[in-house]
Amino acid sequence: MEYTEVDIRVNPVAPFADILVARLNEIEFESYNEDETGVKTYVQTHLLDENAVEAIIAEVAELCELSYTITKVKQENWNEQWENNFDPAHINERCVIRAHFHNAFPDIEHEIIITPKMSFGTGHHDTTSLVMNEMFGIDFQNKTALDMGSGTGVLAILAAKLGASSLIGIDFDEWAFENAQENAKLNAVDNIDFIHGDADAIGDATFDIILANINRNIILQNIETYVGAMNINSEILFSGFLKEDIPLILEKSEQLGLELVVSKHKNKWQMLHFKKA
Repeated sequence: MEYTEVDIRVNPVAPFADILVARLNEIEFESYNEDETGVKTYVQTHLLDENAVEAIIAEVAELCELSYTITKVKQENWNEQWENNFDPAHINERCVIRAHFHNAFPDIEHEIIITPKMSFGTGHHDTTSLVMNEMFGIDFQNKTALDMGSGTGVLAILAAKLGASSLIGIDFDEWAFENAQENAKLNAVDNIDFIHGDADAIGDATFDIILANINRNIILQNIETYVGAMNINSEILFSGFLKEDIPLILEKSEQLGLELVVSKHKNKWQMLHFKKA
């Protein structure tokens, strides 16, 4: 599978790097490496819409200094790419995400080892951190859970470590699907069924907890399917969107009978935690 990198240099970085990531996330971009001068973003080459990318960049460029390049990334170069950019991610005092080449953290309760490849979910992005921190306040013991848009599988792996009895992780990207399986094995987690597909793959299954760290458009497109898969008193976490997206998601969620438990944010990124009464 071939990926394309869009390397965007922006000044000032905040808040415009986050805005760019949010907008590009809506047009199939799925991996991001943010640094002190901008962000490198990645999309499957066959899904790249250069006109849409240029329109987003032109819109943001009216508000800041911005330059960018678009280049194809060979699959064999990806390991080198992420190894050069991936440091351990400390989620909180109980959880750290690291790669196999990092030193172990024996004093941390939940150490998650991943090889992210092109998949989203290293713990560095604010949305991953938001959801994972919220997960520590949820009782996963003997619960069934769904990780929708599972990426590296890191949310499902943490849910398993927090006591979930069985889990399903679904991702449309074949590379992410394969990567999540590899990462589950790295963490000796054997109760997650990863599926290559979209929301239709949920079928008739129901869950006690659903994790959906995706983006605004996908959430709104599939929210009825997610809610239909929730048991009574189930909980669902939505993330992957900005503050201005909250009214749309909140309105639709309440129309479907969900009750807001809490709304949290980290920098420009938002997380909504709902319960089904």
